[in-house]
Amino acid sequence: MSESPPIISRRPDPPRRQPGLGGALRGIWLMTWRSQLILHKLPGQLAVLLVLPLLVYITMVSQGTWAERHVSLGNPAQDVNSLTRRLKRGQIPVQPKTLEDLRRTLAEVNRQSETDWREKAGESAEDRRKRLDGHVTEWDSRILSRAKAVLDERQYAEFQVVQQRSRDSALRRLTEVSVPWSRTEPFYHWLIGFYFFIILPLTCVRYCGPLIRDELQADTLGFLITRPVGRARLLIVKYISQVLWLEMVLLLETLLIFAAGAARQVPDLGVLLPLVLGVQMLVVPAWSALGLLLGQVTTRYMAMALLYGGIVEMGIGRIPTNINTISLIRQLETLLSHNSALQSVLALEKGETATAIGVLLAAPVIFLSVAALLFRMVEYHHAAEMQK
Repeated sequence: MSESPPIISRRPDPPRRQPGLGGALRGIWLMTWRSQLILHKLPGQLAVLLVLPLLVYITMVSQGTWAERHVSLGNPAQDVNSLTRRLKRGQIPVQPKTLEDLRRTLAEVNRQSETDWREKAGESAEDRRKRLDGHVTEWDSRILSRAKAVLDERQYAEFQVVQQRSRDSALRRLTEVSVPWSRTEPFYHWLIGFYFFIILPLTCVRYCGPLIRDELQADTLGFLITRPVGRARLLIVKYISQVLWLEMVLLLETLLIFAAGAARQVPDLGVLLPLVLGVQMLVVPAWSALGLLLGQVTTRYMAMALLYGGIVEMGIGRIPTNINTISLIRQLETLLSHNSALQSVLALEKGETATAIGVLLAAPVIFLSVAALLFRMVEYHHAAEMQK
């Protein structure tokens, strides 16, 4: 009689550890940045990041070039040519030697007057403008006095008209130099008006709008929605990962813009940079949450974002009542107006700082809550659902 084989007791398999919120966040984060840092995509991504800094650099002039272009009092050759044309139209005879003597006289007076001008440290813009007026008036008087000795009466009468135009032009150029931010205005317009108010929000919407929609269209949502990570948690995890990635990329973009400004000798960048970075950290989650919500509503989330910007940001946000509080750009202006350069150049509207910070903190919570609620309530039976 054969013996029965011994019964070997199997120990029950230990329960599998289900990924929690932290594990899901770690996994989604790894997929987020790894999918972005693909080798063949890097040159194109870097080129996109460099476009705006290059525009900042080429649309500004250096401090030396600006001073050379604007501090000059006049152009003797141009003034003599203008006088020659006027004399011809008036059929007033003039000898070539007279015109050459006049050109040489103008060049001598201009050179001496430009040499006499000296910058004064700590001088206010108002005092500088007054001193410029006096300097230009003295230069104009010397020009007319020396020209009167060279020209006859009729020629001198025509020259006075030419010199008046030259004087107005010189005064305008010198006044521009006396304005503290006139040379650096393009930097502030690129940084705030274009990048902060247009490019940054559209970038956030562009990258957060398709976070869930892409999963639905690819029919991969069923693989991601597993216990204990439900729909709401999945949406929040993907949102947080994408916001972290956008914060890193936009931080690099901002630093590149400031590097271009530093290369063009924009003053007080060390004071402006912390404010811009702080405000950017607040607003990126808000714009990203709005993009995620719009992506839940429609496939045309970029068009919807532009419509939202036109109605809420550019429309309601400009109404001088309490309703403009819902405008994110209105709150950004409030925070950025604390910088004197931005306030001087862009004339940003001021408001309550605490209110602005509160709105920027509440906006992502509201947008994300609505998006999560929609994601939990709507049943998606096929990828075609998201094509509607």
